[in-house]
Amino acid sequence: MKSEIVVRKNMTLTNEKVKNMCRLNYEDNDFLFTTQYGRCVIIDKSKGIINIEGDDDNNIQEYKEYLQNILEKRKDKIILTTLSPDTHRTSEENLGLSYLTAVLRKSGYNVEIIDGWLGGLSDEEVLRRILSDKDASIVGVSCYMSNNDKSIELAKRIRKARPEVKLMCGGFGPSFNPPKFVKDGVFDIAMIGEGEESIVEVSDYFTGNSERNIEDIKGIAFEKDGEIVRTEKRNLISDLDVIPFPARDTMKMAKDRKSTVNILTARGCMGNCLFCSVNAFNKLSNGSKWRGRSIDNIIDELEQLQNMGVKYIKVIDDSFLEHDRDEQWAKEFCEKIKARGIDVSLRGSLKADQVEDSKIKYLKEAGFHSFACGIENGSDTALKRMNKSANLAANKKALDILKKYGIYVQAGYILFDDNTTFEELKENYDFLREYDWIITKGIFSEMFAADGTLYTEKLKKEDKIVKNDLYDNNKYEIVDPKVKMTYNALKKWHKSHMKLYDMIIDPISSPKAIDSTGEKSFYNLYYQLKLKDLDFMKMVLDNVERGITEEELNEKVLTQIRSNSDFYSSINRSGQALCEKYNLNYDGKENPFILNLSIAGIKEFEMV
Repeated sequence: MKSEIVVRKNMTLTNEKVKNMCRLNYEDNDFLFTTQYGRCVIIDKSKGIINIEGDDDNNIQEYKEYLQNILEKRKDKIILTTLSPDTHRTSEENLGLSYLTAVLRKSGYNVEIIDGWLGGLSDEEVLRRILSDKDASIVGVSCYMSNNDKSIELAKRIRKARPEVKLMCGGFGPSFNPPKFVKDGVFDIAMIGEGEESIVEVSDYFTGNSERNIEDIKGIAFEKDGEIVRTEKRNLISDLDVIPFPARDTMKMAKDRKSTVNILTARGCMGNCLFCSVNAFNKLSNGSKWRGRSIDNIIDELEQLQNMGVKYIKVIDDSFLEHDRDEQWAKEFCEKIKARGIDVSLRGSLKADQVEDSKIKYLKEAGFHSFACGIENGSDTALKRMNKSANLAANKKALDILKKYGIYVQAGYILFDDNTTFEELKENYDFLREYDWIITKGIFSEMFAADGTLYTEKLKKEDKIVKNDLYDNNKYEIVDPKVKMTYNALKKWHKSHMKLYDMIIDPISSPKAIDSTGEKSFYNLYYQLKLKDLDFMKMVLDNVERGITEEELNEKVLTQIRSNSDFYSSINRSGQALCEKYNLNYDGKENPFILNLSIAGIKEFEMV
């Protein structure tokens, strides 16, 4: 028996929040609110009734048939999941899963998100939940660098227990290396590039809701007769406004963990950095490298989030200010936020060469208090080698402007690559001293050679790839012996208190949903760590320059680690106390450097 379709013209919803949810796509336990053909659609999940809010229309029968099809499709259940990584990072919203859920629901599918990372679930628990759901006919897995192998193992175990379930995957791993995921039938299909259009077409193919041949679906890879087939490239989505707002199924978990709620206002970046996976990812499809949503569309979602009780929001764009987002755009964005009565705390990402005083002034007024900025290096020669669009002077100008407006800066930083020179290391020390207030994850960082990047292609051409690490990064040797000595020393130092850094930095760089007082408290702890790091870096550079042997340097490093144990113990206790005070769930791996020692107080660093 088919579910009833009830059409109620000009139906009134008295609850303003519900009206807003309806207009902007929302789902709770009882109802699905969405928009079809410009009308508000309310689906009663228990009764299978669809109500339409709107005026009379000559094509009402077409709407009824269309909506009937959606309701019938809902029997095809899809689970979208991701596993926690092996790394130390704290979890946050997987907006990719939320977008995919929204587009699938718009097409009529019943979708459940099982976020193993955000939900704090073990791999076994994720598997148990998937296998226990007998209604699920499709499982999609979000794969990224540090959970690729775990995702493949999950697929194998699902396949063994439930061979009838169709398996699909997406993300950077499957996009750059699809054979790894579809060979021997591990996954039925790997999606390459943006997944919103592909996942609907693949799901329709799996469920028999489409007569399309699998070879005709663009942007996927699969195995056929023992060979890996890659279909035609799919076009990047040019108009991001047409994508429904992400489903917010996991928002409560994010808020419970005191994480920010994520929003995306643009996709891509106009840069061409040597190391960038985003640039490589976009090249897997056809179309413009950077695409931005309209201001009104962005503010509609911000208003929706505020109505849902959200205060702290992270804008996860790779590059927030690009293309036509000039001073006038920033001004209009600010004015419309104020006009709507939106009062939220925002954090975003931008490129140094897009930082202008007039833009930052308006963004500060709009609610931005923190930006991630791809500074990457304090040497012009290194920046040129990385294909950075900004030089050292542009980086310094950007940082000066951001500090002027009291903006916290999480600086992307890459100290080492295969051709780093010792002179560049000294230049970086001078830069990091001058701009010691910027947030970096210590003084050790190296360029990743991820699959698909220009850097990896360069290393392959030069036959410099030594091996792959656990996360499919291509490893290389550093050419300069003095640089290699410095690399080893800084890495040993960093590893001795890396997890402590993570605990202190995550609340302000991930970031967490805490007020300005809490942010400042964590920042002051971080600043103490930073000064200690810089003192150590100076010691290493001076000793390497005067010709110390590697054995002698190793002994000095170990001595420094031992002599600073009480300092790190004190920072650890202070960090744990702050996490407890602000009810933060730090879910990184346990800090191995815990000692019951103390240190006298250190002067706090004051932001302008």
